[in-house]
Amino acid sequence: MRRSNRHMLMGVIALSCVGLTTGCTAIALGTVATIGATASQDPRSIGTQIDDTNAVARISLRLSEIEGLSDVSDIEVDVFNRQLLLTGTIDDESWQPKINAVLAADPYLRKTHNQVRVGLRLSTSMQAKDILIANALRAKLLVNDEIESNRINVVVNGGDVFLMGLLDNQQATRAVEIARNINNVKSVVRVFEIIQ
Repeated sequence: MRRSNRHMLMGVIALSCVGLTTGCTAIALGTVATIGATASQDPRSIGTQIDDTNAVARISLRLSEIEGLSDVSDIEVDVFNRQLLLTGTIDDESWQPKINAVLAADPYLRKTHNQVRVGLRLSTSMQAKDILIANALRAKLLVNDEIESNRINVVVNGGDVFLMGLLDNQQATRAVEIARNINNVKSVVRVFEIIQ
């Protein structure tokens, strides 16, 4: 058994025991099974998954500490295998140096992709459209035999699709083709880490 799988199994057992002692067995086991299944299919190690999640929380907090930014922006932070993708909108370009300073100060990140644009916040209907685009794309990737869909993180913002993940060049090209053929997609941006 691989070391990361053994650590995941130990975590599942520990959380299951907590669930048994608190009387929430079904909820605890269901949650642990979901987390375990998702984590085991991810190409990143469990440690990298945790570090990526912590990086999202840390950078989101630091951006929220920029005085006035949250009032005039709608920024989403995604991190996959130490690569950061920032999407969303700001009301004025003058915020970018402050945002970039936060990103530059984080030693965990290997690469950053700042795709924040100047513009209005997304309407509720546009956000709903983004969710439909993301779900349709994930479904098509899932049933495609040429692509390991668990290696792709799909981010949609304002009809623009951003594809993150660990893929070989052929799979990355195929994923972009699929994304371009989804209804209401304006553009597709590759943020892949190409592996051999």
